[in-house]
Amino acid sequence: MKLVRLSAMALLMSVSGCAEAVPEQTLSERVAEQLTERVDQRYDATFSYDSFELNTLTAELLATDIGVATRVAELDAGLNQLLWAERIRLTGDWLTQQQDQLQLDSATIQNAQLTIAYFAEGQSNLHTLVEKVKSQLPVQRASEQILWQVNRVELEDVVVNLFDQGQPLVSVKLERLRLPPLNSAQTTNEWVNGVLGPLLEQLIQQALRGDTDTMTVDMQGLTRFFWRELGAGIGAL
Repeated sequence: MKLVRLSAMALLMSVSGCAEAVPEQTLSERVAEQLTERVDQRYDATFSYDSFELNTLTAELLATDIGVATRVAELDAGLNQLLWAERIRLTGDWLTQQQDQLQLDSATIQNAQLTIAYFAEGQSNLHTLVEKVKSQLPVQRASEQILWQVNRVELEDVVVNLFDQGQPLVSVKLERLRLPPLNSAQTTNEWVNGVLGPLLEQLIQQALRGDTDTMTVDMQGLTRFFWRELGAGIGAL
């Protein structure tokens, strides 16, 4: 999800500096190291992984046991664990010579857990990370931001958890969650709504089918949350 956006942008920034990598490091190792450092120093978050392989011939990135954790003081460690995924695959043209544009064809996240935790109106671990990313977007020239987009984002076999001020509102296992195309021009609320919109739509569809074995929903809490967040931008769903 939004976490994919973070990986894509950081990847571009990392690859641009790989020409001077020390001989002892492979390209994949260098990119992974720079990505980890950037997430830590610029985004105030933690990026972890087991394996990380960049294939320049196929313009493909494969990573396993990926974790992204924020550091929001209002949330405990469990709620700061925004994403964990067994496998992430990115495909696209991030090695183009046109350095002010990044085009990703697809981002596929498999066997994942996504936890969105709100701690105040319009504020969550996801909001915090997205705002950090947007504030640190690199520039090709002094007044020009890099333009990027992800055409297709899919999460397969994903558990999505939604918390509000420490209280669980939704926990649901989905075979597939498809998100709308993402791009650098979107606002923070548009990024967050790009996750919550498809999630709520799937919840409604499953409830109407009577397929509730894989979901737990606090309907009263979710209703209060929904109407409170109308003013914070969720009403655009």
